[in-house]
Amino acid sequence: MNYQIIHCPYCGLELHVPEETGKIVCMYCAKPIDLKSLFASTTLEPDGGMRLQHALTALEPSLFRFEKEEPAFTKKDYPTCFAAYSSRLGIALNALHGGTEEDCESFAHAIMSRIADELVTRHVRSSRSGAFFAYRMMITVYLLPVLHDSPVPEASPVLESFLKIWNSRYPEEPLNAVGFDKINTGWRKHGCYITTAVCHSLRKPDNCDELQTLRRFRDSWLLHQPGGHLLVQEYYTFAPTIAEAIDASPSRAQTYRSLWEQAIFPCVQDVHAGRNARCLQRYTCMMLHLERTYLS
Repeated sequence: MNYQIIHCPYCGLELHVPEETGKIVCMYCAKPIDLKSLFASTTLEPDGGMRLQHALTALEPSLFRFEKEEPAFTKKDYPTCFAAYSSRLGIALNALHGGTEEDCESFAHAIMSRIADELVTRHVRSSRSGAFFAYRMMITVYLLPVLHDSPVPEASPVLESFLKIWNSRYPEEPLNAVGFDKINTGWRKHGCYITTAVCHSLRKPDNCDELQTLRRFRDSWLLHQPGGHLLVQEYYTFAPTIAEAIDASPSRAQTYRSLWEQAIFPCVQDVHAGRNARCLQRYTCMMLHLERTYLS
């Protein structure tokens, strides 16, 4: 019996199937696959029919481990590491060039499948955990900017499909795509950070109890949690751009007052009461809201 290696057109995972089999069900996503139609399309359209298969083969699981990218998310190393990641993912995107709308959607599902596998490998069970938020950060600063900036025409529908899939699965932790330049610019800005801007809007000094409390929370607790350093780096990356956008808004005072009442002051109260995990939850919710509002 001869076997052929294919990738599921729905989830993108590798399957070993007998060539003479007519129909199968993917052992991973349980979607039915008509092998005769699939093989016929690859025979009649050697360039088109195999395009998705080649792209899925190039979509290596290692792209979603972020083993090199995670520690390199610093002001100094991010541009170089991003360029290397873009080249690796670009191989798969180039293989998809000329693909159909269905190919792009299947490719997006394959990305989501690989991400789901990596979350299982990392034992990330809750989308509200710091580990999930840190991994989501890697998607935000590496995967999405590559899709956003790619010159390959198919990258745009892949990005659109992927965001729909992700935001449907994680409606409370949605993603928005921004390009590399917008992220990298955040490193170079030296404007106010959000908590500082909020406190200054209330005429509180830089050494006020609230800011000192949150700094202690960062240094003594958050930086020692799994993925904590990535959360801090995310804040340093995006906060100046967000604060700048708020400052340019006519509702600046109202926005800062709302952030104080709904996030900053409750976080300070949580830290004083020893509820560090609760403070982190408030923080992540605040950042998700601000990213959706000012970075999309």
